[in-house]
Amino acid sequence: WRKEWQAGSPRDVTTEEQIRRYVKRRSGLLWSFFVADFVIAGIALPVLVYLAVAARSDIERLSMLSLVVITVATVGFGWWNWSGVLRSSAATTAQYLAVSEERLRRMRLAWRIGWLVLSAQLAVFTIWIWEQLYSGRLPYNAGAERFAWSMLGGVTIAAVIALIIYGRWIRRDTKRFEALRRELDS
Repeated sequence: WRKEWQAGSPRDVTTEEQIRRYVKRRSGLLWSFFVADFVIAGIALPVLVYLAVAARSDIERLSMLSLVVITVATVGFGWWNWSGVLRSSAATTAQYLAVSEERLRRMRLAWRIGWLVLSAQLAVFTIWIWEQLYSGRLPYNAGAERFAWSMLGGVTIAAVIALIIYGRWIRRDTKRFEALRRELDS
């Protein structure tokens, strides 16, 4: 009995406590998404605006301004999407469940919008790279061509992988939440 006593028995954690911990962990995650959006936009916007002002062609200017619009729209969406659930709190288990469900719904929405943003950025960068390489303003450079298309492909593949991983994580998180909910209901 002494070995058992010294090892300590695992504390029985109730489903309500698990749900409260779950909501608290997700709050931290959502805040990190919210902050990351603003940090990235804070860096990207001045750079993109500068590149638009210093553009050497109309297509380059339009491309940079399009990226500015995509960035502003993404941050605006992020603020709108997360604003209602970032400060939500709950006093009862039913409220915790409602907050958790809403957060999962908004995470799925953000994931879908992420695919749209990636598609829009891919279209803009493709047009910009094409104009830079093939407009005739600069002599043809095979190394620049390989670099540009490889960089675009690499960044796109990394973003697709990140979105796939995020989508799988959301599905696992949804299953975990549903299991907690079923356990609470029984």
